[in-house]
Amino acid sequence: MRRYRSGIPALLIAGAYASAVAVTAVLALNGGGVRGLWRLTMFYEADDDVAGTWQNVLVLVPAGAFTAWALWQTLRGPEAGTRPEPEAADRSDVRRLRVALYAAVGMWLLYVVLPDWPWWAAVVDSLTVAAVATLFHPVLRRTVRLADLARAAGVLGCLSVAAEVVFDELDWPAGERSATIAGLGGMAQIFWMIMVFVAQWRDGRFRRSTVRYGAGYLLLPLLLLPVAWSLGLAGGFGDVAETVTWAPEILLMVWLARSAHDLAGPDARPAPSPPLLALPPAFTVRSRLFAGAGFAACAVLLAPSVVNSLRGHSLWITPSVPSAWLTERAGDAAVTLWRGFESFTGIGGLAVVVLFALHRGTRLTFLAAMAALSLTAAAGATGTLVFLDSSGLAFLRFTSSGRDGSALLSGFPVSPLWFLAAFACSAVLLWWAQTVRPRPVGAGPG
Repeated sequence: MRRYRSGIPALLIAGAYASAVAVTAVLALNGGGVRGLWRLTMFYEADDDVAGTWQNVLVLVPAGAFTAWALWQTLRGPEAGTRPEPEAADRSDVRRLRVALYAAVGMWLLYVVLPDWPWWAAVVDSLTVAAVATLFHPVLRRTVRLADLARAAGVLGCLSVAAEVVFDELDWPAGERSATIAGLGGMAQIFWMIMVFVAQWRDGRFRRSTVRYGAGYLLLPLLLLPVAWSLGLAGGFGDVAETVTWAPEILLMVWLARSAHDLAGPDARPAPSPPLLALPPAFTVRSRLFAGAGFAACAVLLAPSVVNSLRGHSLWITPSVPSAWLTERAGDAAVTLWRGFESFTGIGGLAVVVLFALHRGTRLTFLAAMAALSLTAAAGATGTLVFLDSSGLAFLRFTSSGRDGSALLSGFPVSPLWFLAAFACSAVLLWWAQTVRPRPVGAGPG
Protein backbone atom coordinates (compact mmCIF):
# COMPACT_ATOMS: atom_id res chain seq x y z
CA MET A 1 0.00 0.00 0.00
CA ARG A 2 3.01 2.26 0.29
CA ARG A 3 3.12 2.43 -3.49
CA TYR A 4 0.51 5.20 -3.32
CA ARG A 5 0.66 8.37 -1.29
CA SER A 6 -2.74 7.79 0.34
CA GLY A 7 -2.92 4.03 -0.12
CA ILE A 8 -3.62 3.05 3.49
CA PRO A 9 -6.50 5.54 4.09
CA ALA A 10 -7.98 4.62 0.71
CA LEU A 11 -7.80 0.92 1.51
CA LEU A 12 -9.46 1.46 4.88
CA ILE A 13 -12.31 3.50 3.40
CA ALA A 14 -12.88 1.13 0.46
CA GLY A 15 -12.70 -1.86 2.81
CA ALA A 16 -15.17 -0.32 5.24
CA TYR A 17 -17.57 0.38 2.38
CA ALA A 18 -17.24 -3.17 1.04
CA SER A 19 -17.83 -4.57 4.53
CA ALA A 20 -20.95 -2.44 4.93
CA VAL A 21 -22.25 -3.74 1.58
CA ALA A 22 -21.60 -7.34 2.66
CA VAL A 23 -23.36 -6.88 6.02
CA THR A 24 -26.42 -5.19 4.53
CA ALA A 25 -26.60 -7.89 1.83
CA VAL A 26 -26.71 -10.62 4.48
CA LEU A 27 -29.37 -8.69 6.40
CA ALA A 28 -31.43 -8.27 3.22
CA LEU A 29 -31.35 -12.01 2.53
CA ASN A 30 -32.41 -12.77 6.09
CA GLY A 31 -35.47 -10.57 6.16
CA GLY A 32 -33.85 -7.34 7.32
CA GLY A 33 -34.99 -5.36 4.30
CA VAL A 34 -33.06 -4.05 1.33
CA ARG A 35 -33.17 -0.33 2.12
CA GLY A 36 -29.67 -0.20 3.62
CA LEU A 37 -28.07 -2.11 0.75
CA TRP A 38 -30.01 0.00 -1.75
CA ARG A 39 -28.84 3.27 -0.22
CA LEU A 40 -25.22 2.11 -0.20
CA THR A 41 -25.16 0.97 -3.81
CA MET A 42 -27.78 3.12 -5.57
CA PHE A 43 -27.10 6.30 -3.52
CA TYR A 44 -30.75 7.14 -2.95
CA GLU A 45 -33.57 5.78 -0.80
CA ALA A 46 -35.46 2.70 -1.99
CA ASP A 47 -39.21 2.74 -2.48
CA ASP A 48 -41.29 1.08 0.20
CA ASP A 49 -42.38 -1.75 -2.09
CA VAL A 50 -38.82 -2.91 -2.92
CA ALA A 51 -38.25 -6.31 -1.31
CA GLY A 52 -35.03 -7.96 -0.19
CA THR A 53 -35.19 -10.72 -2.80
CA TRP A 54 -32.19 -12.71 -3.95
CA GLN A 55 -32.54 -11.15 -7.40
CA ASN A 56 -32.14 -7.64 -5.98
CA VAL A 57 -29.19 -8.66 -3.83
CA LEU A 58 -27.58 -10.51 -6.77
CA VAL A 59 -27.38 -7.25 -8.73
CA LEU A 60 -26.75 -4.78 -5.89
CA VAL A 61 -23.75 -6.63 -4.42
CA PRO A 62 -21.66 -6.49 -7.65
CA ALA A 63 -22.64 -2.83 -7.95
CA GLY A 64 -21.27 -2.27 -4.45
CA ALA A 65 -18.05 -4.14 -5.29
CA PHE A 66 -17.60 -1.93 -8.35
CA THR A 67 -18.08 1.18 -6.23
CA ALA A 68 -15.55 -0.09 -3.67
CA TRP A 69 -13.02 -0.54 -6.47
CA ALA A 70 -13.78 3.00 -7.66
CA LEU A 71 -13.21 4.39 -4.16
CA TRP A 72 -9.81 2.69 -4.05
CA GLN A 73 -8.86 4.07 -7.46
CA THR A 74 -10.05 7.56 -6.49
CA LEU A 75 -8.77 7.98 -2.93
CA ARG A 76 -5.35 6.30 -3.12
CA GLY A 77 -3.72 9.39 -4.65
CA PRO A 78 -0.73 9.52 -6.99
CA GLU A 79 2.01 6.93 -6.89
CA ALA A 80 4.70 7.56 -4.29
CA GLY A 81 8.02 8.88 -5.47
CA THR A 82 9.67 12.05 -6.61
CA ARG A 83 7.60 13.81 -9.20
CA PRO A 84 9.46 15.35 -12.14
CA GLU A 85 9.31 19.11 -11.92
CA PRO A 86 7.07 20.52 -14.66
CA GLU A 87 8.39 23.16 -16.97
CA ALA A 88 8.06 26.66 -15.58
CA ALA A 89 5.39 27.53 -18.15
CA ASP A 90 3.36 24.43 -17.26
CA ARG A 91 3.69 24.45 -13.47
CA SER A 92 0.73 26.68 -12.70
CA ASP A 93 -1.43 25.10 -15.44
CA VAL A 94 -0.87 21.62 -14.01
CA ARG A 95 -1.59 22.76 -10.46
CA ARG A 96 -4.84 24.49 -11.41
CA LEU A 97 -6.00 21.55 -13.50
CA ARG A 98 -5.37 19.09 -10.66
CA VAL A 99 -7.34 21.28 -8.25
CA ALA A 100 -10.27 21.45 -10.69
CA LEU A 101 -10.19 17.69 -11.28
CA TYR A 102 -10.19 16.92 -7.56
CA ALA A 103 -13.00 19.44 -7.04
CA ALA A 104 -15.09 17.61 -9.66
CA VAL A 105 -14.41 14.31 -7.87
CA GLY A 106 -15.39 15.94 -4.58
CA MET A 107 -18.73 16.99 -6.05
CA TRP A 108 -19.39 13.40 -7.11
CA LEU A 109 -18.56 12.11 -3.63
CA LEU A 110 -20.79 14.80 -2.16
CA TYR A 111 -23.63 13.54 -4.31
CA VAL A 112 -23.13 10.05 -2.90
CA VAL A 113 -23.44 11.09 0.74
CA LEU A 114 -26.19 13.71 0.46
CA PRO A 115 -29.73 12.39 0.96
CA ASP A 116 -30.99 14.81 -1.68
CA TRP A 117 -29.29 16.62 -4.56
CA PRO A 118 -30.44 20.27 -4.57
CA TRP A 119 -30.55 22.27 -7.76
CA TRP A 120 -27.75 24.62 -6.73
CA ALA A 121 -25.42 21.65 -6.17
CA ALA A 122 -26.12 20.47 -9.73
CA VAL A 123 -25.25 23.97 -10.99
CA VAL A 124 -22.00 24.04 -8.98
CA ASP A 125 -21.14 20.59 -10.30
CA SER A 126 -21.64 21.73 -13.92
CA LEU A 127 -19.55 24.87 -13.37
CA THR A 128 -16.78 22.76 -11.81
CA VAL A 129 -16.64 20.54 -14.89
CA ALA A 130 -16.66 23.69 -17.05
CA ALA A 131 -13.55 24.79 -15.16
CA VAL A 132 -11.98 21.40 -15.92
CA ALA A 133 -12.77 21.88 -19.62
CA THR A 134 -11.14 25.31 -19.55
CA LEU A 135 -8.04 24.21 -17.67
CA PHE A 136 -7.52 21.12 -19.85
CA HIS A 137 -6.90 23.45 -22.79
CA PRO A 138 -3.10 23.69 -22.28
CA VAL A 139 -2.96 19.89 -22.51
CA LEU A 140 -5.20 19.76 -25.56
CA ARG A 141 -3.34 22.38 -27.55
CA ARG A 142 -0.07 20.43 -27.29
CA THR A 143 -1.31 17.25 -28.88
CA VAL A 144 -4.46 17.84 -30.98
CA ARG A 145 -5.79 20.34 -33.40
CA LEU A 146 -9.04 22.19 -32.77
CA ALA A 147 -8.11 22.63 -29.11
CA ASP A 148 -9.95 25.95 -28.95
CA LEU A 149 -13.07 24.40 -30.44
CA ALA A 150 -12.84 21.52 -27.97
CA ARG A 151 -12.62 23.90 -25.02
CA ALA A 152 -15.61 25.88 -26.29
CA ALA A 153 -17.60 22.65 -26.75
CA GLY A 154 -16.80 21.46 -23.23
CA VAL A 155 -17.80 24.75 -21.64
CA LEU A 156 -20.94 24.95 -23.79
CA GLY A 157 -22.02 21.47 -22.74
CA CYS A 158 -21.57 22.21 -19.04
CA LEU A 159 -23.30 25.57 -19.21
CA SER A 160 -26.26 24.04 -21.05
CA VAL A 161 -26.70 21.54 -18.18
CA ALA A 162 -26.49 24.34 -15.61
CA ALA A 163 -28.98 26.45 -17.57
CA GLU A 164 -31.40 23.53 -17.82
CA VAL A 165 -31.31 23.05 -14.04
CA VAL A 166 -31.82 26.76 -13.34
CA PHE A 167 -34.71 27.06 -15.81
CA ASP A 168 -36.33 23.97 -14.32
CA GLU A 169 -36.06 25.49 -10.84
CA LEU A 170 -37.59 28.73 -12.15
CA ASP A 171 -40.38 26.69 -13.79
CA TRP A 172 -39.65 28.21 -17.21
CA PRO A 173 -40.35 25.42 -19.76
CA ALA A 174 -39.39 27.52 -22.78
CA GLY A 175 -35.96 28.28 -21.32
CA GLU A 176 -35.47 24.64 -20.35
CA ARG A 177 -36.27 23.52 -23.88
CA SER A 178 -33.89 26.07 -25.36
CA ALA A 179 -31.09 24.78 -23.11
CA THR A 180 -31.58 21.21 -24.32
CA ILE A 181 -32.59 21.80 -27.94
CA ALA A 182 -31.50 18.95 -30.18
CA GLY A 183 -29.11 17.67 -27.54
CA LEU A 184 -26.39 20.10 -28.64
CA GLY A 185 -25.02 20.41 -25.12
CA GLY A 186 -24.66 16.65 -24.76
CA MET A 187 -23.02 16.28 -28.16
CA ALA A 188 -20.65 19.15 -27.35
CA GLN A 189 -19.59 17.43 -24.13
CA ILE A 190 -18.99 14.17 -25.97
CA PHE A 191 -16.84 15.95 -28.56
CA TRP A 192 -14.80 17.62 -25.82
CA MET A 193 -14.25 14.36 -23.98
CA ILE A 194 -13.12 12.56 -27.12
CA MET A 195 -10.61 15.33 -27.81
CA VAL A 196 -9.34 15.08 -24.23
CA PHE A 197 -8.94 11.31 -24.56
CA VAL A 198 -6.91 11.76 -27.75
CA ALA A 199 -4.75 14.38 -26.04
CA GLN A 200 -4.19 12.18 -22.99
CA TRP A 201 -3.31 9.18 -25.15
CA ARG A 202 -0.60 11.16 -26.90
CA ASP A 203 0.63 12.93 -23.75
CA GLY A 204 3.36 11.24 -21.76
CA ARG A 205 1.89 12.21 -18.40
CA PHE A 206 -1.25 10.07 -18.52
CA ARG A 207 -1.48 6.30 -18.24
CA ARG A 208 -3.24 4.25 -20.86
CA SER A 209 -5.57 2.76 -18.25
CA THR A 210 -6.73 6.25 -17.28
CA VAL A 211 -7.76 6.98 -20.86
CA ARG A 212 -9.53 3.62 -21.12
CA TYR A 213 -11.61 4.39 -18.02
CA GLY A 214 -12.67 7.66 -19.60
CA ALA A 215 -13.53 6.01 -22.91
CA GLY A 216 -15.52 3.42 -20.96
CA TYR A 217 -17.70 6.21 -19.62
CA LEU A 218 -18.82 6.98 -23.18
CA LEU A 219 -19.01 3.43 -24.51
CA LEU A 220 -20.50 1.50 -21.58
CA PRO A 221 -24.04 2.92 -21.98
CA LEU A 222 -24.20 1.37 -25.44
CA LEU A 223 -23.31 -2.02 -23.97
CA LEU A 224 -25.31 -1.80 -20.75
CA LEU A 225 -28.64 -0.70 -22.18
CA PRO A 226 -29.38 -4.19 -23.57
CA VAL A 227 -28.39 -5.61 -20.17
CA ALA A 228 -30.83 -3.26 -18.45
CA TRP A 229 -33.54 -4.31 -20.90
CA SER A 230 -32.80 -7.97 -20.22
CA LEU A 231 -33.00 -7.47 -16.46
CA GLY A 232 -36.23 -5.55 -16.84
CA LEU A 233 -37.80 -8.36 -18.82
CA ALA A 234 -36.47 -11.14 -16.59
CA GLY A 235 -38.63 -12.11 -13.66
CA GLY A 236 -37.76 -10.56 -10.29
CA PHE A 237 -35.10 -8.13 -11.56
CA GLY A 238 -37.35 -5.19 -12.42
CA ASP A 239 -36.49 -3.23 -9.28
CA VAL A 240 -32.74 -3.20 -10.00
CA ALA A 241 -32.72 -3.05 -13.79
CA GLU A 242 -31.55 0.56 -13.67
CA THR A 243 -28.62 -0.28 -11.39
CA VAL A 244 -26.34 -1.11 -14.30
CA THR A 245 -26.78 2.42 -15.67
CA TRP A 246 -24.70 3.74 -12.74
CA ALA A 247 -21.50 2.07 -13.92
CA PRO A 248 -20.54 4.79 -16.47
CA GLU A 249 -20.98 7.53 -13.88
CA ILE A 250 -18.62 5.73 -11.53
CA LEU A 251 -16.07 5.36 -14.32
CA LEU A 252 -16.30 9.11 -14.89
CA MET A 253 -15.31 9.72 -11.27
CA VAL A 254 -12.39 7.29 -11.64
CA TRP A 255 -11.23 9.01 -14.84
CA LEU A 256 -11.30 12.45 -13.21
CA ALA A 257 -9.36 11.26 -10.17
CA ARG A 258 -6.85 9.20 -12.14
CA SER A 259 -6.19 12.14 -14.48
CA ALA A 260 -5.30 14.28 -11.46
CA HIS A 261 -3.18 11.48 -9.96
CA ASP A 262 -1.22 10.98 -13.20
CA LEU A 263 -0.26 14.64 -13.38
CA ALA A 264 1.50 14.27 -10.01
CA GLY A 265 2.93 10.78 -10.46
CA PRO A 266 6.66 9.99 -10.52
CA ASP A 267 6.44 8.85 -14.16
CA ALA A 268 4.89 12.10 -15.37
CA ARG A 269 6.88 13.73 -18.12
CA PRO A 270 6.27 16.96 -19.98
CA ALA A 271 3.96 16.59 -22.93
CA PRO A 272 5.61 16.46 -26.35
CA SER A 273 5.63 19.56 -28.43
CA PRO A 274 3.10 20.03 -31.21
CA PRO A 275 2.25 19.28 -33.90
CA LEU A 276 1.74 15.55 -33.49
CA LEU A 277 -1.05 15.44 -36.02
CA ALA A 278 0.84 17.13 -38.84
CA LEU A 279 0.51 15.32 -42.17
CA PRO A 280 2.70 15.40 -45.29
CA PRO A 281 1.54 18.10 -47.72
CA ALA A 282 0.47 15.50 -50.28
CA PHE A 283 -1.98 14.06 -47.76
CA THR A 284 -3.52 17.35 -46.65
CA VAL A 285 -6.52 17.48 -49.00
CA ARG A 286 -7.24 13.75 -48.82
CA SER A 287 -6.91 13.73 -45.04
CA ARG A 288 -9.38 16.56 -44.67
CA LEU A 289 -11.85 14.83 -46.99
CA PHE A 290 -11.40 11.60 -45.04
CA ALA A 291 -11.91 13.33 -41.69
CA GLY A 292 -14.97 15.18 -42.94
CA ALA A 293 -16.57 12.11 -44.48
CA GLY A 294 -15.83 10.01 -41.38
CA PHE A 295 -17.26 12.63 -39.03
CA ALA A 296 -20.38 12.97 -41.17
CA ALA A 297 -20.81 9.17 -41.31
CA CYS A 298 -20.94 9.07 -37.51
CA ALA A 299 -22.92 12.29 -37.02
CA VAL A 300 -25.70 11.29 -39.39
CA LEU A 301 -26.30 8.15 -37.31
CA LEU A 302 -26.58 10.16 -34.10
CA ALA A 303 -29.03 12.80 -35.37
CA PRO A 304 -32.29 10.75 -35.20
CA SER A 305 -31.05 8.93 -32.10
CA VAL A 306 -30.53 12.17 -30.18
CA VAL A 307 -33.97 13.51 -31.08
CA ASN A 308 -35.60 10.18 -30.27
CA SER A 309 -33.84 10.10 -26.89
CA LEU A 310 -34.96 13.63 -26.11
CA ARG A 311 -38.50 12.47 -26.72
CA GLY A 312 -38.02 9.66 -24.21
CA HIS A 313 -37.51 6.75 -26.58
CA SER A 314 -34.62 4.37 -27.21
CA LEU A 315 -36.60 2.05 -29.50
CA TRP A 316 -37.13 3.13 -33.10
CA ILE A 317 -38.99 0.23 -34.71
CA THR A 318 -41.37 -0.97 -31.99
CA PRO A 319 -41.61 1.90 -29.46
CA SER A 320 -45.40 1.53 -29.25
CA VAL A 321 -45.60 -2.26 -29.41
CA PRO A 322 -46.20 -3.81 -25.94
CA SER A 323 -43.54 -6.27 -24.81
CA ALA A 324 -46.27 -8.66 -23.66
CA TRP A 325 -47.72 -8.78 -27.19
CA LEU A 326 -44.31 -9.55 -28.69
CA THR A 327 -43.47 -12.13 -26.01
CA GLU A 328 -46.73 -13.97 -26.59
CA ARG A 329 -45.88 -14.42 -30.26
CA ALA A 330 -42.08 -14.75 -30.26
CA GLY A 331 -41.03 -15.82 -26.76
CA ASP A 332 -38.88 -14.16 -24.09
CA ALA A 333 -35.50 -14.94 -25.63
CA ALA A 334 -36.35 -13.61 -29.07
CA VAL A 335 -37.93 -10.44 -27.68
CA THR A 336 -34.96 -9.82 -25.39
CA LEU A 337 -32.52 -10.15 -28.31
CA TRP A 338 -34.69 -7.99 -30.57
CA ARG A 339 -35.16 -5.22 -28.02
CA GLY A 340 -31.43 -5.29 -27.22
CA PHE A 341 -30.59 -4.92 -30.91
CA GLU A 342 -33.20 -2.21 -31.38
CA SER A 343 -32.00 -0.27 -28.32
CA PHE A 344 -28.33 -0.50 -29.33
CA THR A 345 -29.00 0.79 -32.84
CA GLY A 346 -31.64 3.24 -31.61
CA ILE A 347 -29.22 5.13 -29.35
CA GLY A 348 -26.58 5.45 -32.06
CA GLY A 349 -24.56 2.33 -31.32
CA LEU A 350 -23.67 1.88 -34.98
CA ALA A 351 -21.72 5.15 -34.80
CA VAL A 352 -19.22 3.31 -32.59
CA VAL A 353 -18.94 0.54 -35.20
CA VAL A 354 -18.33 3.09 -37.95
CA LEU A 355 -15.82 4.98 -35.81
CA PHE A 356 -13.91 1.76 -35.10
CA ALA A 357 -13.83 0.94 -38.82
CA LEU A 358 -12.48 4.41 -39.61
CA HIS A 359 -9.88 4.13 -36.88
CA ARG A 360 -8.61 0.68 -37.89
CA GLY A 361 -8.79 1.40 -41.60
CA THR A 362 -8.61 -2.25 -42.66
CA ARG A 363 -10.70 -3.81 -45.38
CA LEU A 364 -12.19 -6.28 -42.89
CA THR A 365 -13.45 -3.61 -40.48
CA PHE A 366 -14.77 -1.57 -43.41
CA LEU A 367 -16.75 -4.53 -44.74
CA ALA A 368 -17.98 -5.38 -41.23
CA ALA A 369 -19.28 -1.83 -40.70
CA MET A 370 -20.95 -1.78 -44.11
CA ALA A 371 -22.56 -5.14 -43.35
CA ALA A 372 -23.80 -3.90 -39.97
CA LEU A 373 -25.36 -0.82 -41.57
CA SER A 374 -26.96 -2.85 -44.36
CA LEU A 375 -28.35 -5.60 -42.13
CA THR A 376 -29.71 -3.07 -39.64
CA ALA A 377 -31.41 -1.15 -42.43
CA ALA A 378 -32.92 -4.38 -43.77
CA ALA A 379 -34.16 -5.40 -40.31
CA GLY A 380 -35.56 -1.92 -39.76
CA ALA A 381 -37.37 -1.87 -43.08
CA THR A 382 -38.89 -5.28 -42.38
CA GLY A 383 -39.93 -4.27 -38.87
CA THR A 384 -41.41 -1.04 -40.17
CA LEU A 385 -43.64 -2.91 -42.60
CA VAL A 386 -44.68 -5.47 -39.98
CA PHE A 387 -45.27 -3.34 -36.87
CA LEU A 388 -46.05 0.27 -37.71
CA ASP A 389 -49.23 1.87 -38.92
CA SER A 390 -49.36 4.40 -41.73
CA SER A 391 -48.76 7.36 -39.39
CA GLY A 392 -45.38 5.92 -38.45
CA LEU A 393 -44.22 6.09 -42.05
CA ALA A 394 -44.30 9.87 -42.24
CA PHE A 395 -40.98 11.69 -42.39
CA LEU A 396 -42.79 14.62 -40.79
CA ARG A 397 -42.75 12.82 -37.46
CA PHE A 398 -39.16 13.97 -37.06
CA THR A 399 -40.62 17.44 -36.45
CA SER A 400 -44.10 16.52 -35.37
CA SER A 401 -46.35 19.56 -35.31
CA GLY A 402 -46.65 21.51 -32.10
CA ARG A 403 -48.26 24.90 -31.66
CA ASP A 404 -46.14 25.86 -28.68
CA GLY A 405 -42.85 25.54 -30.56
CA SER A 406 -41.85 22.39 -28.69
CA ALA A 407 -42.28 20.08 -31.68
CA LEU A 408 -38.72 18.80 -31.58
CA LEU A 409 -39.13 17.63 -28.00
CA SER A 410 -42.62 16.17 -28.38
CA GLY A 411 -43.29 12.70 -27.03
CA PHE A 412 -43.80 11.11 -30.45
CA PRO A 413 -41.03 8.70 -31.47
CA VAL A 414 -39.04 9.65 -34.53
CA SER A 415 -40.25 7.96 -37.69
CA PRO A 416 -38.14 4.87 -38.49
CA LEU A 417 -37.75 6.21 -42.01
CA TRP A 418 -35.33 8.80 -40.62
CA PHE A 419 -33.24 5.99 -39.12
CA LEU A 420 -33.28 4.07 -42.40
CA ALA A 421 -32.21 7.20 -44.27
CA ALA A 422 -29.43 7.75 -41.70
CA PHE A 423 -28.13 4.20 -42.19
CA ALA A 424 -28.07 4.64 -45.97
CA CYS A 425 -26.33 8.03 -45.78
CA SER A 426 -23.77 6.71 -43.31
CA ALA A 427 -22.98 3.77 -45.58
CA VAL A 428 -22.40 6.10 -48.54
CA LEU A 429 -20.21 8.43 -46.47
CA LEU A 430 -18.23 5.51 -45.04
CA TRP A 431 -17.61 4.17 -48.55
CA TRP A 432 -16.47 7.62 -49.65
CA ALA A 433 -14.19 7.98 -46.61
CA GLN A 434 -12.61 4.65 -47.49
CA THR A 435 -11.90 5.82 -51.06
CA VAL A 436 -10.26 9.10 -50.00
CA ARG A 437 -8.32 7.70 -47.03
CA PRO A 438 -4.71 8.97 -47.14
CA ARG A 439 -2.24 6.15 -47.87
CA PRO A 440 1.54 6.08 -48.14
CA VAL A 441 3.02 6.04 -51.62
CA GLY A 442 2.96 2.53 -53.00
CA ALA A 443 0.32 1.28 -50.57
CA GLY A 444 -2.46 -0.84 -51.97
CA PRO A 445 -6.15 -0.01 -51.82
CA GLY A 446 -6.81 -2.27 -48.81
